[in-house]
Amino acid sequence: MLRVQITCCATLLAAIFSSIATADSASSNAGTSFTGQPRKITVDQYASWMARLPDNALLSRMSLPGTHNSCALHDGISFGFAKCQTWQLADQLNAGIRFLDIRCRHVDDTLRIYHRIIDQHLSFQEVRDICRTFLKTHPTECIVMSLNQESTAKHNTRTFAETFAAITENDAALWHLGRKTPRLNTVRGKIVLVDRVSTLGGLRWGEMQLQDQYKAPLSVKAKLIRSHLERASKATRGQWYINFCSGTRPSKWLTPRKYAIDSNAVALEFLQRGNRPSPCCLGTVVMDFPGDELIERIIESNFSP
Repeated sequence: MLRVQITCCATLLAAIFSSIATADSASSNAGTSFTGQPRKITVDQYASWMARLPDNALLSRMSLPGTHNSCALHDGISFGFAKCQTWQLADQLNAGIRFLDIRCRHVDDTLRIYHRIIDQHLSFQEVRDICRTFLKTHPTECIVMSLNQESTAKHNTRTFAETFAAITENDAALWHLGRKTPRLNTVRGKIVLVDRVSTLGGLRWGEMQLQDQYKAPLSVKAKLIRSHLERASKATRGQWYINFCSGTRPSKWLTPRKYAIDSNAVALEFLQRGNRPSPCCLGTVVMDFPGDELIERIIESNFSP
């Protein structure tokens, strides 16, 4: 009897998750991608898209596509709530992503990539090496990297900042550290650090114009995304707008994947409207599971048609 009950439960769970996956697939749109890789045509066109920008362009006045929890490819036992991307980091960069959201757990005097308590089976050194390899191949580009401390620190003899310094001490030429927003000519081929820890010496997270209400109902989130895009497009000074499309609603069983289907569609619909000046700065648009068309339209907003 117990074996029958277990089998029935397993069958029911399989059916539930199958229906969720089917609903996701049916609801997906050009704003999201759940495939293993970006399209080849996207990579061919946008792996070096910053080559088209003038050297004096200020990073804060660009439209930059970005990913939220950029390395969160593993779900662990979170039932869909830890996984935020399907593309590997190198594929994201090749597809034109230029803002990375990197979350590190400080453990045993090293930095490991985590999403909350879920290990993403990657070290910060590996993330750095992927970025360095990409920039060597695409020297016209830069990568903006937001670095934050995740989960609980454990078994350390030094601070997070000291471990970061130890890991990067031989990489001075790779990193741009500083509190002032740089122009592109000074950071081509470099990683521009955005400091969410507050002790690393990069750009200050608290000085960014942020929209990151990740628990908002989708109807509210849609208004927030549109409003922040409008504000960025109309800004006349050098403020850096960062607009998170990502979100989750555990109480409604809205995983990052399901949330992204609707929230990314809002951003794409905004970009498809033709009533804005061109080129146009939309700030940094940060997404879960971004689709090729959404990434391409964010990039193209930097240029005249």
